[in-house]
Amino acid sequence: MASVTYFETIALAALFQSAAQIQRIARFGAVDEKAIAPLMRALVITNPQTIEEIYDPKTIIPGLNQLLTSLYPKEAAQPKNAELIKVAFSIIGLAGTLEKQEPIFQQLDREVDVLRENVLTLHPDYEKASENILMDYDVIKLYSKIYSALISPNFPKLIIYGEESYLRRTELQEMIRALLLSGIRASLLWHQVGGKRYSLMFRYKDIIECARQVINDNNK
Repeated sequence: MASVTYFETIALAALFQSAAQIQRIARFGAVDEKAIAPLMRALVITNPQTIEEIYDPKTIIPGLNQLLTSLYPKEAAQPKNAELIKVAFSIIGLAGTLEKQEPIFQQLDREVDVLRENVLTLHPDYEKASENILMDYDVIKLYSKIYSALISPNFPKLIIYGEESYLRRTELQEMIRALLLSGIRASLLWHQVGGKRYSLMFRYKDIIECARQVINDNNK
C-alpha cells in the first residue's frame, strides 16, 4: 500500500510541473507538449480509483525533478527556483481559498463534470489519447474558459512574470490559464491526501527521498 508521503509527492510533482510550464511559457513563449499533455489529461479524470489514474508517474518525471530542486534549501534560494516556488505556493494558496468558498467550489465541481462531457464529445478517447489530442487547442480553450469564468472574477489574480510579447498572445494566455487550472487540480489533490504547508517545512527530506525513488522506479 502506497504511503501518504507517496501521494503527496505525486500531487506536488504535478503542481510543480504546472508551475514550471507556466514559467517557461511566460518567459520564453515555449510550449513543452510532452510535459503539459498529462496535466491536461488529469483535468478530466473525475472518478479515479488510484492516484496513478490521475498522474502516471512516468509522465510527471519533470515535475519530480523540479520538486527535488525546489525543496533543496540552497537550490530553492536560486532566483529561477525562488520564482517558480512562488508560483507554486500562490496556486496552493488559491486552491486553499477556493476550498473555503463552498458555493464557488461546488460550482467548479459541476463545471468540471460538464467539461469532461464536452471534452469526451470532442475526443471520446481523450483519457488514453496521444499528446497531439491532449493538446488540442479547442480543449485548451475549454479549460481556459473555466478559469476565466469562475476563478479569475472571484479571487485575486495571480501575478505571472514574463516577457510582455508572450503574455499578450491569446493562445499563450489560454495555455497559462489551463495550466493554472491544472495546478489547482494538483493542489486540491494534495490537500485531499493530507498535504499541509508544514509538510514542506518539516518533512521535505521524506518527500525528496520519495521523489528520488519514484524517478528511479520509472527510469528502469
